[in-house]
Amino acid sequence: MSMPITTYLKYAGILVGAVSAVVAAFFAIRKFYQWLRPVRIKPSCFFDSSGPGTVRATIINRSSESQYIVRCVARGTYPFRHIALTHLRKPFIPTRLYPVVRFGAVFYPLLDEHRKIEPAEPVKLEYKLVDAPLNGLLTPYFLIEVELSNGRIVRSSKMRTPKTWQFLGIPLDKLPNKLPERTC
Repeated sequence: MSMPITTYLKYAGILVGAVSAVVAAFFAIRKFYQWLRPVRIKPSCFFDSSGPGTVRATIINRSSESQYIVRCVARGTYPFRHIALTHLRKPFIPTRLYPVVRFGAVFYPLLDEHRKIEPAEPVKLEYKLVDAPLNGLLTPYFLIEVELSNGRIVRSSKMRTPKTWQFLGIPLDKLPNKLPERTC
């Protein structure tokens, strides 16, 4: 008993339609993700013998069109647990104070002027830290925040703050017994 050719064509049409739908869904999700996060940010830090260190960021344009960076800063931030506990302890915090709960007071500007980045172009930005007490980064993490010309703010993943950055500008005799390591 053989099946008629129309049955084979029917199943082949269903298979081709399913494959087409999966491929179209993949490219639609990819396009939506590129629209949602048009730039990729890689935070890093660097130490040498000349000073306390450098905050670095590499920004790569993932979209197919040029992007304009309006502002790029490194900000200290707290862990999620700290943020959640603060909201649980004080549930009626005004919305305008949410950045105070999430971020620390110190930030480092990585960009002086607006910058255009072409598709797939990496841009390396850095800020050299100064050994001063007000320059210390007291939060346990930091992240890079980029504001684009269309108003969208893209943040990098959190990176652990080096312990030496918490003691900037403090004389060596006032430091704890064990000096912190100089790693990122």
